[in-house]
Parts: sequence; structure tokens; C-alpha cells
Amino acid sequence: MGRIIGALALVAVALAATGCVADPPAPQQVSKSHAAASLGPAAVPSDLEGKTVQLTYDSGSGGTVTFAGDGKSLTFIAADTGRKTTSPVAVVPVEAGIFLVTWTEENGTVISQIQDYKTGKLQATFSRRADTETGFVIESRTGSVRLTD
Repeated sequence: MGRIIGALALVAVALAATGCVADPPAPQQVSKSHAAASLGPAAVPSDLEGKTVQLTYDSGSGGTVTFAGDGKSLTFIAADTGRKTTSPVAVVPVEAGIFLVTWTEENGTVISQIQDYKTGKLQATFSRRADTETGFVIESRTGSVRLTD
């Protein structure tokens, strides 16, 4: 009797797992109204407008980010290569001194960071495609952030 109940339990778990895999949720998409390029001058809070910050990742290099005075873009300079990229930016205040900062690099990589100026900590997520036929690769990094001016 115990074996029958065990076998039925295994079958129920297998069927439930198959149901979850067979019907995955639809992919999430960012609406055009939330894209960084569509945001106005208020995209960068006055706390960061015109400021330069130093980003350092625990896994290696980082760089500097300079927020434009008009609040519409940022310029990132990679510490390891000196590569310079200017991109539209979206900055959302989480609470006093903590911001969610998102931009898209020229190669299509989307970078989202929680920049915590209270603790100096940085949490970042990089989303990129190896090519147009594959899904996104998501990489997380931690590090530090500090205002340089």
C-alpha cells in the first residue's frame, strides 16, 4: 500500500512539474513609455545632475559615470579600456541617497544598478545577447560607488 501511495505522489509531482514547464509565462517587455530615451529632464534627480561617480566592481574593473546636467544622459568611461559611451539614462530614487540607474550601452547591453550613496555599495545587473538568435545572458555584480565631485 505504501508503494502505491509513493508512486502516486511521484506521478502527481511529475505531472505538476510538466505543467509548469509546458506553459511558461510570457516574456516581460518594457513599454516604450518607460524607455530611458523617452524620459525628460527630470530623469536624473538634482542630487546627481552634473555629478561624476566612481564605480568599482568586486570582480574587477569599473569606471566613472558622469550624469549630464540636463538629466537626459550619462557618460561612462571604462577603467580597464578607457572606452567612452554616452547613453540616455533613467534614474529612479528608491529613497534618500539610493537610486536605481539604468542605461543601454552601444553594444546593446542593458545595465541596471542600485547605487547606494549612504553605504557606498553598488549592486548591478548586466543583460546582453551573445547574438540575435540566443536569449539574454544576465550577469550580476557587486561593488562600491562614490561621488567624486
